[in-house]
Amino acid sequence: MNLVLALLLAFLALTQPGTIQATSQQAYQDYQFQFDQYRQRHAEFQIAVTQYKQFNSLASQQDALDKAKLLLAQRSNAAKTFFLFLNEKLSENPGFVTSELSIYRAIITNQIAYLDQNIVLAPSIASLDDAERVSEEFVKNYETMQAAYRQTIAAIELGYLNYFAKKFDDLAVNAQALITAARSESSPQKQAVLDRWLLALSNKHSLYQQKSNTIRASIPKITGDVRQQDRLFLQLQTSFGAAKQDLVEASSYLKEIETALKYE
Repeated sequence: MNLVLALLLAFLALTQPGTIQATSQQAYQDYQFQFDQYRQRHAEFQIAVTQYKQFNSLASQQDALDKAKLLLAQRSNAAKTFFLFLNEKLSENPGFVTSELSIYRAIITNQIAYLDQNIVLAPSIASLDDAERVSEEFVKNYETMQAAYRQTIAAIELGYLNYFAKKFDDLAVNAQALITAARSESSPQKQAVLDRWLLALSNKHSLYQQKSNTIRASIPKITGDVRQQDRLFLQLQTSFGAAKQDLVEASSYLKEIETALKYE
C-alpha cells in the first residue's frame, strides 16, 4: 500500500492546481481516512503477531487472527477508495474523450468488484495460514491493480492536457481570422512576419498532436511487473512534459502574432 500512496502523491502533483473539485476532494479525503485506518490495522496486527510468537497461546493466536482479518479487509477497502477517487476524477475531467470513458470506468469497476470480494471474504478466514494465503493472492493481483491505477492516472492527465490544447486551438483559430482580416491592410513585410509565425504555430501544433496520439496509444501498454510499469510510466511522464512544452511554445507564438498585428 505504500506504493499506492506514492502513486497518489505523484498523480496529485501531475494535475493542475485547483482541479480537485468538491466531489473528488471528498473522495480523496475518504481515501486518506481509509489508508490511515489501514496503517493502524497493520500496526495492531504486527503487535498481535509479536505477542503470539512470544506467548504461543490460543488467546494470542485468536487475537492475531482477528487482527489479520481486520487488516486484510481494510487493505482492500483502502485500495477501493482510491479507485473511487479516480472515478470522480474521470467524471470531473473537462478534456476526457467520451468514447474512452467507458474503458476506464470498466477498469475501475472490475477492480472494485475484486476488492469487494476480498472485503466479504476476510471475516470468514479460519486460520493464520488461510490469512497468509489470501494475502499472497492479493499481492499476486497487485500488478494488475497497479496497472489499472497507472493507466487511469495517465488517461486523466492526458484529458487535462487535451483540455488546455483545445483552449489553445480556439485562440489559434481566432488569430488566423484576425490575420486574414488584416491581410489587405498589411505591408508585405508585416504579412511575411505573420505568415512565418503562423507556420511555426502550425508546426508546433502538429508536434503536440503527434505526442498526444503517441501517449494515448502508450497508456494501455502500462502492464507487466512493477519494475516494467515504473519504467513505462516514467517514460510517459517524459512524453507529457514534452507535449506540455509544445503548448507553452505555441502559446508564445500566439503572443508574437498578437504583437505583430499591433505594430507595423
